[in-house]
Amino acid sequence: MASKTILEFRKRGLTPPIRTKPGMWSWLFLLLGAPFLLGGSFLALVSGGPIEFLAGLIGLPFFGFCFFVYLVVLLRAGRRGLLEFSAEGLYHGLYRLEIPWADIGPAWIFGVHAGGGKHSDVVFILRNAAKYESQLGTIERFLFGIMARQGRSKKGGALDKGMTAFGLVFGDLSAGSSTTSALQEMRDRLQDDDDAIVLGIPRLIRFGLSNEDTVEIINTVVMAGGSTGINKRAGGPENG
Repeated sequence: MASKTILEFRKRGLTPPIRTKPGMWSWLFLLLGAPFLLGGSFLALVSGGPIEFLAGLIGLPFFGFCFFVYLVVLLRAGRRGLLEFSAEGLYHGLYRLEIPWADIGPAWIFGVHAGGGKHSDVVFILRNAAKYESQLGTIERFLFGIMARQGRSKKGGALDKGMTAFGLVFGDLSAGSSTTSALQEMRDRLQDDDDAIVLGIPRLIRFGLSNEDTVEIINTVVMAGGSTGINKRAGGPENG
């Protein structure tokens, strides 16, 4: 069953804009998730076997950095919120970027198998990426660079081998193979545009918007040619 948000989008387009702001779930995830994951990583580091030690060694700095970034994003959300879709484009709170629809390509669900389940999120193509680099702060530039390197990595290169080795070490071969397959799809989508990268829209900045809803919003506007055709495409009155 379609959500209220997507039904309104199909009827009215992006008038008014669709915006997500920090709410109860955002703060609960931070306050409960951080101690749980960081505590688990610490325990694995100090009291487990070799595999657990490796997991803790990786998990402690990784989750620590992720939760620090998320706290910064929540604190600076302000009036714009975490994510906004408007007739002009997309505001991405993680990078603090306002991106016009002309620079946004198709979106899709990026899914990998790990731990016996499938984990998925939304990614989209950002065109003319180089012009946004000067707008980024230190943390944002670091995250931006990671995404750029993922999309430009070589098939069978260091990143693919690392993902495969990760699956072997932790006894989860499907995790390594599904990740390399997802990375290859990313490379395939970028191969015709040297100044494009793939950016993610993580669930943590869009509570209330499912993967499917987020992809539908972006692709509807992109297929309609941007803001000039959005309301017509979405089923509402066309913008004048």
